[in-house]
Amino acid sequence: MSEGWIKLHRKFEDWEWFNNSEMVHLFIYLLLNANHEDGKWRGIDIKRGQILTGLHTLNEHTKISIQKLRTCLSKLEKTGEINKQTTNKYSIITIINYDSYQGYQQTNNKQPNKQLTNNQQATNNKQEYKNDKNEKKQRIFIAPTIEEVENYFEENGYNSDIGRKAFNYYNVADWHDGKGKKIINWKQKMQSVWFKEENKKQSLKVAM
Repeated sequence: MSEGWIKLHRKFEDWEWFNNSEMVHLFIYLLLNANHEDGKWRGIDIKRGQILTGLHTLNEHTKISIQKLRTCLSKLEKTGEINKQTTNKYSIITIINYDSYQGYQQTNNKQPNKQLTNNQQATNNKQEYKNDKNEKKQRIFIAPTIEEVENYFEENGYNSDIGRKAFNYYNVADWHDGKGKKIINWKQKMQSVWFKEENKKQSLKVAM
């Protein structure tokens, strides 16, 4: 797995789990170690975009605890990044839309025609731009529950009461901001507007 490359678009920053370092670490590890072509291991079919692994193997390579790995994998399944088939010996994890991360690699011709390469890159850039526009049009916003917002504030060290206030503020406006723009990423909106110093949890002062 030390050869080749993966594509990681700049919009990866907009991913809903981007502010969770363990989720990012685990997902990039899966991308780097997934099969880039169909293969077999001890008679087990492992297709392109799949990785055969287990919790202890993931723990050994990422140093993420077993409990947190279970949580991260569950979240990735829930939000449609992966599928997971598990036996009592191993798991086969399938990365959804793997081809959007792993491009075609030309290995036989080490010195391709430069003009052809430049033309291909220009074509690819135009196609990716069109794809980005189409994806933005098709992006569907799913409003969070009040519990999700409160928990998000708690997990990041902010007062859950402020989270409840933020939820009510956007919920009554059908998840439009103060300028009337539709919210696409509610966590990003919370970070940019509500994650302020005065909204952090008040730490207890210990009398000396």
